[in-house]
Amino acid sequence: MGIIFGLGAALFWGLGDFAITTLARYVGSARSLLYIQIFSLASWVVLLAVFPHDLGRDVNPWLIAALAGVFHVIGLATTYRAFEIGTLSFVSPIASSFAIVVVLLTVATGKGPAMIALVGTVLLVAGIVIVTRSTPSEGPVTLRGMPEAIASAVGFGVMFWLIDGYVKEPLGDVYPLILLKLMATIFAAGYVARSPSPDSAEKPSASKLAIMALAAALLDTAAWICALFGYRAGHVAVVTALASLFSVVTVVLAGVFLRERLNRLQWLGVGVVLGGVLLVSLPK
Repeated sequence: MGIIFGLGAALFWGLGDFAITTLARYVGSARSLLYIQIFSLASWVVLLAVFPHDLGRDVNPWLIAALAGVFHVIGLATTYRAFEIGTLSFVSPIASSFAIVVVLLTVATGKGPAMIALVGTVLLVAGIVIVTRSTPSEGPVTLRGMPEAIASAVGFGVMFWLIDGYVKEPLGDVYPLILLKLMATIFAAGYVARSPSPDSAEKPSASKLAIMALAAALLDTAAWICALFGYRAGHVAVVTALASLFSVVTVVLAGVFLRERLNRLQWLGVGVVLGGVLLVSLPK
C-alpha cells in the first residue's frame, strides 16, 4: 500500500502544481494564493473528523507550529510567483528539492546521514548550473523564477523539518495544517490588498476561476491524505521517496500543455535535480 499512497501523492501534487500555474498566470500569484488557500483551509477543517487528535496543553508545540507557518507562507508565496513567471519545467524540480533542505537541517542537528545529504546537495547544485548555463531552445523557455524556486525549497524545507521534528507528535497531522493554512490565507488576503489586478489577455469568468482554485486545493489535499495514510501504514520512507517525484508529473504536463521545449542539456539538468531529490528521499 505504501507504493500506491506514494504514487498517489506524487500524482496529485504534480497535477496540483500545474493547476496552480494555470491559475497564477490568469490572476497573478497573490490572488491565486488567496483563492486556493481559502478552499484548502476549508477542506482541512472538514477533515478534522477523519484525523482526530488531542489539541494538547503544551504551548511550545503551537509556537513552533506558528514558526513553521511563517516558512510555509514563504514557501507558498515564492512557489506561486515562480510558477507564474518561470518555465515550469525548470522551477518545479528546484522547488521540489525541499527534501534536501530537510536532510541538511537534520544533519546539522546531528540526526541524519551526512553523506546522502552531501551527494543530494551536490546533484541539486550541479543540475541548476547545467540548466542556467544551457542555451534555451525554441519555445517559451525562460530562467526567470529560479531564485523564487530556490527560496520555495528553503521555505518548505524548514517547515517540514519543524513539523516532523517538533510538532507532529504532540499535535497530530491536521491541527498544524489548519494553522498553516489559516496563516497563509491571512497573508494572502493582505498580499492581494497591496497587489494590483494583473492584466490578462484571456481572463476566465469568476465561476471558472473558482472551479480552478477548488481543483487545485482539492488536489493538494488529496496528496496530503495519500501521504498521511501512507505514513500511518508504516511506509514513511517509501511514501516520501515516491511522493518526491511529483515534479516529474508537472514537467510532463508543462511539455504537453504549455509547449515548453528544452534542449538535451537542459533536460539533463532537470534530471540531475530530480536525481538529487530522489536520492535524499530514498529509504536509508
